[in-house]
Amino acid sequence: MLATHGATVGPASASAEGSCGGAFLEVEGLVKVFPGTRALDGVNIRVGRGEIHALLGENGAGKSTLIRQICGASQPTEGRILVEGREVSLPSPHAAAALGIAVVHQHFNLVPQITVCENLFLTEGLPRRGGVFVHWGEAYRRARALLSRVGLDIDPRAMVSDLRPDEAAMVAIAKAMGADARLIILDEPTAALLPGEVGVLFGHMRRLAAEGHAFLYVSHRLAEVFEIADCVTVLRDGRNAGHWRRSDMARREIINAIVGQKSFSEAISSAPVRQGDVLLRSERLGGGRVAEMSFELRAHEIVGVAGLPGSGAEEALDLLYGRFPATGGRLVIAGAPVAFRSPRDAKAAGLALAPKDRHAESLLPGASVRENISLPNLRRFAADPVFRFIRRGKERAEAQSVAKRLSVKMAGVESPIASLSGGNQQKAILGRWLMSGAKIFMLNSPTAAVDIGAKAEIYDLIRQIAHDGAGVIFTSTEVEEFPRVCHRVLVFRDGRIAGELVGQDATEANILNLAAGGAE
Repeated sequence: MLATHGATVGPASASAEGSCGGAFLEVEGLVKVFPGTRALDGVNIRVGRGEIHALLGENGAGKSTLIRQICGASQPTEGRILVEGREVSLPSPHAAAALGIAVVHQHFNLVPQITVCENLFLTEGLPRRGGVFVHWGEAYRRARALLSRVGLDIDPRAMVSDLRPDEAAMVAIAKAMGADARLIILDEPTAALLPGEVGVLFGHMRRLAAEGHAFLYVSHRLAEVFEIADCVTVLRDGRNAGHWRRSDMARREIINAIVGQKSFSEAISSAPVRQGDVLLRSERLGGGRVAEMSFELRAHEIVGVAGLPGSGAEEALDLLYGRFPATGGRLVIAGAPVAFRSPRDAKAAGLALAPKDRHAESLLPGASVRENISLPNLRRFAADPVFRFIRRGKERAEAQSVAKRLSVKMAGVESPIASLSGGNQQKAILGRWLMSGAKIFMLNSPTAAVDIGAKAEIYDLIRQIAHDGAGVIFTSTEVEEFPRVCHRVLVFRDGRIAGELVGQDATEANILNLAAGGAE
């Protein structure tokens, strides 16, 4: 359960810095100046031995810049870094690694096309006989020893591409352990993990912390922070905004420290819903992991689809969008039965899907904001039937209009999409479907790996889409999001809708209870 009493050092304390144990790492008065911006402005933080220390803050708060200073990827303009009480210079990541500091990035620093063993020795090189031939027997022995240290029982000859995300995360940590890391910095390690996999990762982290290893844990998921962290430090605008020990953590105070003066509503969406026309009706529709589902979606309505991994909740969106065929039942859109053979058919019928992994399935990372918004809608800008000529002025103007409507923060629509924060990238994806004129929006984890302030903006945007007459089907791996966003929640279990929760009844506890097999 979440603690509710006040912090020892609250958000008002700009110098908040504490540590929960004897310090392994101390950062004092760190300043980092880039041309035109002061990215860090006197930051202090201490990470104790055997401590799991969470680092929170919005995108742009200074978290990534701080990590780069600690791991030697960049050097501070002012301030000191101490390791075990001794001031150190970290001119390179190699220098930081030599002092026992390692970083595991969000995508785990692994090469998927080679084996676990090869990944573990990618930096230092595989052991060799006579300095020439790879000593595979010794390599596998060492690899098994490293994997055993992090509690992972897998074949070191396995391809990384065949691993579950939680296994890949632990391989990345084992790689850090191979470099004798005593402080492991984890940057959004759970972003790609399912809830059950998160629990496995946390179990390994606790065991390693008990052995004396320290963790600096960066996350946007407050529920996970309350579950795993011994201490929390919040950065805002490059400065310390607050520090809490586990016994003093208070959710509201931490949120206020992260977002400052921004409002962040946690109220359950219990206001009356405008009763619009039925946009979608599923009649015992089934396919894949979805045995069958029956429900309606009306205009102006936000319907949540919740469930444990493997329950069919996420697959329900893919089935509705034609990503795999229905094997039974019927789907009715705007009063007419349909049989989607592909997502193209679904899009033509006015459906839009924002998939869970925006980087792999939605974004064109090398393209501009304009191109990412308009590419699926180029037909409307074509000057001829075979797309030989695109009316770029009209395309640019409409992309600019959509981006402005959604408050996408960018230098301009020709800016690379990769230069935007995660929240603004997600807004651009939603803008793509607003431009298409979609009437049914299906959103799979639209706030994944975005900061809390951006989450609030995306929640407001989803509500606005519904207010303007669309219907929204929403799913997320973060159960606390459903009460904040949805008018009602359909809870899946074993491929079927186990129950429906409406308004004040759609609490986190009720959703989890129903998903796990409890009664409504």
